[in-house]
Amino acid sequence: MEKVTEKIPATLHENLSQKLIDVVLGSQDKNAVPPELAKKIIYLWRQDQLATPTGIYSLTDAAVKVDAKTTYAIYDELGLKEIVAGLRSFVSESN
Repeated sequence: MEKVTEKIPATLHENLSQKLIDVVLGSQDKNAVPPELAKKIIYLWRQDQLATPTGIYSLTDAAVKVDAKTTYAIYDELGLKEIVAGLRSFVSESN
């Protein structure tokens, strides 16, 4: 998935990170995000790194685990349809 998220233009990182944070924090299933991934996101947040490629990758990973459909819709909304195709393929391979 990291190769897929690397293709996201830096100009979209801030907006995308905010939308993905909303998906992750809005989850009713508090166990959807594995503890190690949650710790990584918290660390990146403390370092003000959520809008970096590493932050986007981590947030995307968590958001797909929480609500893949909404995550794909966010990417579509931002005009990143090719990223959605890559994410869908990655998710189907890892399941």
